Amino acid sequence: MQQRRNNNKKKSKKPLIWIGAIVALGAIYAGGAYHYSSAKTFMPNTTIEGVNVAGKNSEQAQSLISQHIKNQTINLTDNDKVISKVKLADAGYTSTSSQSIAKAIENQNALMWPLQLINVANADSSVVVKPDKDSNAKLTAYAKKTATKLNRTRDAGTPATVSVSNGKVNVTDGKKGNTINATLLAEEIKSSVAEGKRDVNLSNTYQSTSNSSDVNKIKNQVKALSTEKAVYNVNGNTVTIPNATITSWIIIDKNADGTQKVNLDQTKLTAYLNGLNDKYASYQSDVTFNSTKQGSQTVKGGTFGWSIVTATDATKLTNNILAGKDFTEKATISGSGTSLKKGQLGNTYVEVDKTNQHMWYYENGKLVISTDVVTGKPSNGNTTPTGVYFVWNKQRNTTLKGSNDDGSAYASPVDYWMPIDYTGVGLHDSPWQPQYGGTWYKTHGSHGCVNTPPATMKKLYDAVATGTPVIVF
Repeated sequence: MQQRRNNNKKKSKKPLIWIGAIVALGAIYAGGAYHYSSAKTFMPNTTIEGVNVAGKNSEQAQSLISQHIKNQTINLTDNDKVISKVKLADAGYTSTSSQSIAKAIENQNALMWPLQLINVANADSSVVVKPDKDSNAKLTAYAKKTATKLNRTRDAGTPATVSVSNGKVNVTDGKKGNTINATLLAEEIKSSVAEGKRDVNLSNTYQSTSNSSDVNKIKNQVKALSTEKAVYNVNGNTVTIPNATITSWIIIDKNADGTQKVNLDQTKLTAYLNGLNDKYASYQSDVTFNSTKQGSQTVKGGTFGWSIVTATDATKLTNNILAGKDFTEKATISGSGTSLKKGQLGNTYVEVDKTNQHMWYYENGKLVISTDVVTGKPSNGNTTPTGVYFVWNKQRNTTLKGSNDDGSAYASPVDYWMPIDYTGVGLHDSPWQPQYGGTWYKTHGSHGCVNTPPATMKKLYDAVATGTPVIVF
């Protein structure tokens, strides 16, 4: 009976031992979990960049890793063969991001700490090697130096040749070489470091040549150019540039890196604009008008009129067309009488009739001023030039200077001066003239200007605006 009681006592102690053990283990587990969730250190067997940082806080881990990185290298491989090595320090990398290390500690799962006692675990992938403050310059310089060295024994290849004829793209296949692009090499090194890789495949850094993607890009752009609607408004004249004309301008140029691109033949485009200018512009075009005393007159030449600024518009049209989208562009024009079409004089103008030695000013079709004048003396080559001009300036109280028939200089003060061409011919008062009209100009004519009675010239000066046409015939 006594023996059975002793056995029952032994059996009753075993559950208590197990319970105690479980409680102890639980306390240890809970204590560890609490420790790693609050201590701001890495859990056991944690590595970053191959460095064991167990039990280290972010500053301590940063120091260990930075020292480690200084001696790390990246392999440059080609055809699965290592042909060179890059020291991270040479490429501008000397440490890791302290912010990412601190974040990695925060991201640890403290509840999993027992498993890391027996297994090596890498820290959170957000830990990254960071470039130092001069890394871009260092990496660029290193990549350029390395590419130059490696390219000495490499094949540049032959780029595919792309040509365009009347909108059709013709391709001559090329051969891709294996020369290294320094910019691409720097980018590959940067990407590899950021991703924690230790190899750079140099085939990803080969210098670009025209390949199928380039050709397809050119084909698509040429197709867009051959169907776009290009509208060019020339001072009220709407011109739709024919698609066939646009495709005839297409050429293939090269970018700085040797790749090919679509462009437009500027010689052909400018010739097209010159043709439109000849068709629509009014500068130096013939003007036919109904003169006061001589009926219908056709006057050629002169400075009056406007024209297309072809150099500016060649650039504008090139940019618009190459965009491959429908557009309407307004012509850039320069000159006078921009509200008038080719051959038009308008109904506000000054008329100088050399035969009748008379001048009229019409404003909105109504006669405002009529006066006899004295034009240039024909016998000495100073005849007033014929043509359609315009008043491009107005000045008060100025002195006109030039040379007399005998070569001596003259200086004639005038109260009112309205130049009409760019050689010194204009309208002005002439108090030295005793008479006007008739044949007086043949023996006492001017040096080319239109001498006007002073009182009338004042009225003309006040009435006529700059830009007003002056037709001399």
